[in-house]
Amino acid sequence: MGKIVAIPDWAAPSLQGLAYWLGSQYSLGLAANISEGAIAWELMRQVFTHRGAPRYLEAEVFYRHIPEFRNTGVAKNSRERADLVITKEVRADRTISYALGNVEAVIEIKHSRSRQDLVWQDIDYLAERRAKNPEVRAFLIYASINERPEDFTNQDGSSITPRNRHTPTGSKYRVRRVCRATKIIPSKNRNATGHYAVLIEVTPPKSAAANDA
Repeated sequence: MGKIVAIPDWAAPSLQGLAYWLGSQYSLGLAANISEGAIAWELMRQVFTHRGAPRYLEAEVFYRHIPEFRNTGVAKNSRERADLVITKEVRADRTISYALGNVEAVIEIKHSRSRQDLVWQDIDYLAERRAKNPEVRAFLIYASINERPEDFTNQDGSSITPRNRHTPTGSKYRVRRVCRATKIIPSKNRNATGHYAVLIEVTPPKSAAANDA
């Protein structure tokens, strides 16, 4: 069995940068005002900085404008939107769909303040889309401020094991990377407190191996 498909080149440095940004906002006393929208914009800045090849980013994109997903049952008048998309080409304007094959990845973002059922709901939605058309990769990025995300990490703050998991309704996902920022050195941080950015990939390829690339 082959190795699991590697995470995108932007993922690790962008998530680490996001974790440091969360920590900086906390240290400045601004954490209570951080919204998912603010996290999305900071993530866009990080991805733009760290993308290894020409890529284009757009926020709040209608799922119906992604042809691979529209062809899996997204209604033509659907108002469902992706928090962030990464594409190979720029579309002419926001009123038209991307060309088939242009969208490389869709990303949903969740704050640890969100209800957990909404996290599962996003994963379930992405799983339904990708199960029918796996060409577009689907990620959820979970941001947690000064709190270890217990659903996605072990007690030491590392990626939860096993990494392959299921939502309560059975959708498959995999915790691909956990990045953390903390002012306490790991050997003394027994509670694994800190600021986390977690990369979750929805329905990885069936041919994936058990280990990360």
